[in-house]
Amino acid sequence: MSLPKNNPDPSRRSFLATAAVAASAAIVGLRPQSAGAAGESLPHLSASDPLAKSLGYQDDAKNVDKSKFPTYKAGERCGVCRFFQGSSGEKSGYGGCQIFAGYSVSSEGWCASFNAKG
Repeated sequence: MSLPKNNPDPSRRSFLATAAVAASAAIVGLRPQSAGAAGESLPHLSASDPLAKSLGYQDDAKNVDKSKFPTYKAGERCGVCRFFQGSSGEKSGYGGCQIFAGYSVSSEGWCASFNAKG
C-alpha cells in the first residue's frame, strides 16, 4: 500500500516532531543560568583555578602573559566580552561569565576565550 504524496509518512512525521522536541529541550537545558547583573552572589574566580589557568585568566588584562597568549590585544577585557554577564561595557566590579559558570570575573579581567560583543 502506498501513501498519497501530499500525506507524509507517519513515521517520518513522528521522527521530525520528536527531533524538534528533543532539540528544544537541549537548547533550554544548555542555556546559561542567570548569574545576576553584577555577579554579586557568585564567588570571584581565582587565577589559580585549573580552568582559569588553562585559559590564562587574569583579574587585570594588563597582566596577561603575551608570550603565552599571543591572541591578546590591548583593549580586550571581560567587560566587553560576549560571555560576560555583568552590565554592558562595565568598567569596574565583577559579573558572571558563561565560560566560568558559578564564578564571577573582573570586568577588567581577560582570558583566552575572549570574544568581543558585537
